[in-house]
Amino acid sequence: MSNATGTRMPVAVVGGGYAGMAAAVTLAEAGVDCIVFEAGKTLGGRARRIEYRGEVLDNGQHILAGAYTELLRLMRRVGVPDSALRRLPLRISIPPDFFLQAPRTALIPGAMHLAWALLTARGLTLSDKFAAIRFMRALKRTNFRVDASKSVAVLLEELRQPQNLIDHLWQPLTISALNTPLTSASARVFANVLRDSLAATPEASDLLLPCVDLTSLFPGPAAAWLALHGGEVRPGMRIKQIIAEDDHYKIISQSDSQLCAGVIIAVGPHQLDGLMSGVASPAVRFEPIVTVYFKFDQRVRLSEVMSGQIRGLAQWFFDRQALNDMRHVRHSHTPNDTSRNDDGGLIAAVISASGPHELLSQEQLAERVFAELEERIPDLPRPVWKKVVTEKYATFAATPEADRPPAATCYPGVFRAGDYVTGDYPATLEGAVRNGIFAAEATIAYLRTSSSQSTK
Repeated sequence: MSNATGTRMPVAVVGGGYAGMAAAVTLAEAGVDCIVFEAGKTLGGRARRIEYRGEVLDNGQHILAGAYTELLRLMRRVGVPDSALRRLPLRISIPPDFFLQAPRTALIPGAMHLAWALLTARGLTLSDKFAAIRFMRALKRTNFRVDASKSVAVLLEELRQPQNLIDHLWQPLTISALNTPLTSASARVFANVLRDSLAATPEASDLLLPCVDLTSLFPGPAAAWLALHGGEVRPGMRIKQIIAEDDHYKIISQSDSQLCAGVIIAVGPHQLDGLMSGVASPAVRFEPIVTVYFKFDQRVRLSEVMSGQIRGLAQWFFDRQALNDMRHVRHSHTPNDTSRNDDGGLIAAVISASGPHELLSQEQLAERVFAELEERIPDLPRPVWKKVVTEKYATFAATPEADRPPAATCYPGVFRAGDYVTGDYPATLEGAVRNGIFAAEATIAYLRTSSSQSTK
């Protein structure tokens, strides 16, 4: 039977991460049959669920923003409940030195929400606050177009940003968004992020904190949705090679092969070599993300579900138990039920990008980060266990020199998808999803053109 594009063969999506699953959902929405091949048993790629000692963890922490319109749209499409995320107005808490929060009120016009947040921030001098406003106005005057050769550090110096402001605002935002050190991060990519978040509507700058694991946030529900809409997901299926044959492609796994009308390659950029002749790993550097988990057998809570620091190894701490509690309380049939709030504690500490921490053993790293956590929580007990999770290839380095390849390959009907593919965004979940959607739309256009030519 032929699908909506007239072909009798499905499209292969190689990789079940956020880009691959976004591509597959987009194909299925257009009536195109597709098969997702995922080497791992768990969907999500470099943003997936892991399990350890009975706890559901993630291989890294990801924060969504209100500006993540495409990811949020697809999450709604596949039935992810609102309770999967906790939405907060823009909020940067670095105790005890700094606190910034955007207003959530109809009394503050949309264009004024950032200025209000800056002017009411604690930990900045009046000069700092006006410097930040001046910085955003300077970017707005150029429509956020920045010289592609500049780093964020150079841009901040040119626009005369004070060091205190850099330490407490611009550096945390750069590390969070680009996962690349300030001195080498692309000013153009950073400006794109500011354009679509801080300089957009108040809702666009909202923080959306996952209350579920990263697989359950989108890839898992997407797989269930695909099963009902002409798609198929095959976890634990590693693809060894993709071969072009006449007007179709052969997908060769460790156990069998599959003929497909088109292919979307949605694996990590470091996994491309050897997969298909002529489609090689791009010339990009990678930046790691390290997450250190601490499990406690008694009540341990942070003062905020997410808070940062500017001194020390960890940049951010997340109260995972509190986030889990929020989801369960929102689902509870008894609104005042707080029975889960005494289930011990689970804290995640995040170290983004490369740095001196890479020279430490896992045990040394965990102890150093635990000492930093002790400074935040009085009388902190020893954890029941600790777990260091290192994602070595977490993101590409979003530098001015990064050579991001296009979605199109040298083969008609074969497209790349992933956060590293050419686009406005850095290596974020939204960037991956947008590039997955683009690859799917390009595949659909190719199939329709091929189908119309074959009927002439």
